[in-house]
Amino acid sequence: MPFPKPLNQLHDWQLGDHITHLDGRPVEDIIDLYYYTPESDTTTLTIKRKTGDRVTVEMDPESIDDVTSCFAPLEFKTCAAQCVFCFVDQNPKGMRDQIYVKDEDYRFSFLYGNYITLSSLGKRGIERIKEQKMSPLYVSVHATDIDVRTRMLGIKKRMDVVAILKNLAESGIEIHTQVVLCPGWNDGLILEKTFFDMLDLATPADSDLNEDGGVPGGFFTTNNEDSEFDESQGGVRSLAIVPVGLSAHREGLTKLEPVSDTLATATIRQVESWQPLALTKLGYRLVYLSDEFYLQTGAEFPLPEQYDGFWQVDSAAGLTPRLRESWLEALQWADEEGDKPQRPLTVLTSHLAAKAWKREFTPILESFRVPEVEVIGLDNTFYGNTVTVAGLMTGADLLRGLLELPQTPVRDVVFSPRVFNNDGLTLDGMTLEEMSANQPHRLHVGEEEGFIDFWVQLG
Repeated sequence: MPFPKPLNQLHDWQLGDHITHLDGRPVEDIIDLYYYTPESDTTTLTIKRKTGDRVTVEMDPESIDDVTSCFAPLEFKTCAAQCVFCFVDQNPKGMRDQIYVKDEDYRFSFLYGNYITLSSLGKRGIERIKEQKMSPLYVSVHATDIDVRTRMLGIKKRMDVVAILKNLAESGIEIHTQVVLCPGWNDGLILEKTFFDMLDLATPADSDLNEDGGVPGGFFTTNNEDSEFDESQGGVRSLAIVPVGLSAHREGLTKLEPVSDTLATATIRQVESWQPLALTKLGYRLVYLSDEFYLQTGAEFPLPEQYDGFWQVDSAAGLTPRLRESWLEALQWADEEGDKPQRPLTVLTSHLAAKAWKREFTPILESFRVPEVEVIGLDNTFYGNTVTVAGLMTGADLLRGLLELPQTPVRDVVFSPRVFNNDGLTLDGMTLEEMSANQPHRLHVGEEEGFIDFWVQLG
């Protein structure tokens, strides 16, 4: 793959060229290249050819993006743990090879927010994270009790995750943590210990609280945009608690129970008792429950500002309240501009997402007298009915729901963007074009935060 000019004028780049050194320093990957690129007028790259020959080329450091844009994708390191709840192990046979790959790579945690257990990190990885300030990191803690965590991760080596997190925190690394709640394993007192251990490692906000008792400017800020923390300080910034997901394909795996309504209610109460403690000590609440807890039990969601910086929205902690407020704001704007949505929609989604729609979103839509949104929750026959989140709906189940719709009138049918990967494929390998064949309805991949604008643009 040729490099763009002006780099080709400096060196005859060839497919398979491998950069080994920058100014004489060995480089392992793209992160090293960026970290060690000097601010001087020139830098020297050492390049190894397929033939084994080595050449050097001088270039302007400002052209580094032109080099890295032609890099092959990073190959991630795989996970050696055998977590009792790992969803990868719960996939049925016959899926794409990529579905069965478990990543455990601190670089991907830093670059993309992937959660890692730290079980494969090693001393070299820790030192590199500290040296290059790979912050923030996202860590699957699950339990700070060493024996419980060792059993949950299915590893032989007993590791003290608190000690590792403390080491990273003291070196200025910001850390976001997660617990997958497994009944009988890491709930109750074990969860309480985990929370207080994270509280001990957390970093206070630098400024005063806002009038709602949270981090100022918290709504719609993210950890990367947040300016209320000293960037030189590390520490645990958030803890998300999500319920274990159990598919129907657990033959030969450790027996686990789903989070019951009783446990979900008890966990909500636990978290509600801990958040004021964190708020007093840190200036923010630290621990956040994923939306499933509130939707499962019928409990009221916290207010949007009570999610502080929405640091755990990718764990679905506060996603529903955030979307509700975003849509409300967009509808108010559209109403003032006289540009409200014009078409009725049919949304095909999971049962849990359908519950969120009917409970949180539909009342807002109805208050603005927009066209009807028909929301249909579908069974997940691929993974089993215990799997109720939208992102794990497969093309086959969505197509089944689509074909069950009446042929007339022709509908605008919307799917969640979470059911398609970056290549436009569902978990079972279907594309939107394939699902559109031999049926009359117009299919769309919706948006989340920008849903109202998406709807308006349909005409």
